[in-house]
Amino acid sequence: MVSSGTVSADSSELSQVSNNYMSQLEGLSSSWKGSSHDNLVSRGSEFNSEMQKVTSQMNSFANAASLYEKYKELKDKARSSTDAAYKSECESRMAEYASQIKSALSEASSFKLEARSITASASDTAAEDTSTDTTTTTTTTIGSGGQFVADSSYGVYGHIQSSIDGLTHTIFRQSQIEGWARDCNRAAAASIASAYGGANQAVSVAKKSAGGIGYNQSVTNKYFNQFGLSANVTHVNGSYDSIKNDIVSNLSKGNYVMFDLSQPNVKGKSGQKWTSTRHWVSILDIKKTGNGPNDYAIFVSDSGHSGSTKDHGLGAGWYSLDEFSGKKIANFTTISNTQRKV
Repeated sequence: MVSSGTVSADSSELSQVSNNYMSQLEGLSSSWKGSSHDNLVSRGSEFNSEMQKVTSQMNSFANAASLYEKYKELKDKARSSTDAAYKSECESRMAEYASQIKSALSEASSFKLEARSITASASDTAAEDTSTDTTTTTTTTIGSGGQFVADSSYGVYGHIQSSIDGLTHTIFRQSQIEGWARDCNRAAAASIASAYGGANQAVSVAKKSAGGIGYNQSVTNKYFNQFGLSANVTHVNGSYDSIKNDIVSNLSKGNYVMFDLSQPNVKGKSGQKWTSTRHWVSILDIKKTGNGPNDYAIFVSDSGHSGSTKDHGLGAGWYSLDEFSGKKIANFTTISNTQRKV
């Protein structure tokens, strides 16, 4: 069994070592400080921050393992007991442990240590900082893209395991979910939340949101906060091209975006028809397709009702970043995992 006490002690020691290194680095004599020093401190601080998140995940996973041992012990007792009242008590406590285990595992998977390429050349001397010091650069590595798996289940179109965070998102057929005939806003939000609370919870919470998922920050956060996520709404009323750089920036960090295609009869660069009136979509993943600044593909989560014959009205899949270029959008929404803190 994984001992939560041992993991806690070991991860605490690891965190302390990292913190001590940063303290010593920042406390160097001023004669040694220059741009190379500043670059190293910046990279070290970034690494230290990620290290703290990883050790927190280690503790969460170890806690889940310890809780499972207690759950399993109660399950064995309930199976062997002939006392109905005692069995009921065991099952009640098992349900409590199950909820705690789910929460701990969610915390354990909430952050992904990014692959980074770091280059630096230190040219400082003890006497002075030189003007030829090489700049340190950091590049976030974007993978080949998450894999989509079709699913014919009622109310579901398919699933994508995101390359950004490794979590699996469910894409819904809104026309097959009771009360969602026109609620593409709920379906777009639920496709993001489904990776954190499961598809059923994502739909259930969305159904309870009076008037759908409202698009001002406070109302939208009431939904996403229940999954450990936070939202920020920008009431854009203009061209999609004005948010392309924001989409790349957010998706590259592991965040998500949603926006409202506010024109009727929108056809994308691919020829896919996206709207008959107006329509919400969410973007779940990103991948590099070339060396140019706009050479990206994005995974669009689409819940239907556009009137397209493709995929029975659903266009969910990988598209060029320029798919919606020239189209009018409103209510650009970014969603970040508050536990990830990026």
